Amino acid sequence: MSRIKPNPPVVADRAQAEGALAEMAALDRKILGIEADMQDTIDTAKQRASQQAAPLVARRKELADAVAVFAKLNRQELFDKAKSVDLGFGVIGFRASTRIVQIHGVTAEMTLESLHQYNFAEGIRVKEEINKDAALGWPDERLELVGLKRQQADTFFIEIKAETIQP
Repeated sequence: MSRIKPNPPVVADRAQAEGALAEMAALDRKILGIEADMQDTIDTAKQRASQQAAPLVARRKELADAVAVFAKLNRQELFDKAKSVDLGFGVIGFRASTRIVQIHGVTAEMTLESLHQYNFAEGIRVKEEINKDAALGWPDERLELVGLKRQQADTFFIEIKAETIQP
């Protein structure tokens, strides 16, 4: 079996170089045209898919809201032993989350002043705002000292089991 060696064109003079550049420019224009057509096709497909999916997305949100209301109204009964319930096609439940909030009557400016006073620089963001992320790790006494407190909140969640859904 013989090997075929590529035989690239040879540019021998200025006129051939100009001709090669002219052909390259023409090829670039064709490539850009093909890519523009491709992008138009992709944009059209995305728009069509978005229009087709819009009512489905709206319906899914309605159902998720309805399940959330059901869970909140029946929280004592559904979640007396666990924070989540497996319903076959998915899991619903409440997640505990922790965030830092102002103590009633203490303004953000007052807290910033206290953070400066006690030299808790890590609790201050560069643009002079309370760094509640840093304050999450602080003990309650330090939070209270600067006018903050820890507040627990349960947030509702839904996890769909993708493997159980049949198209």
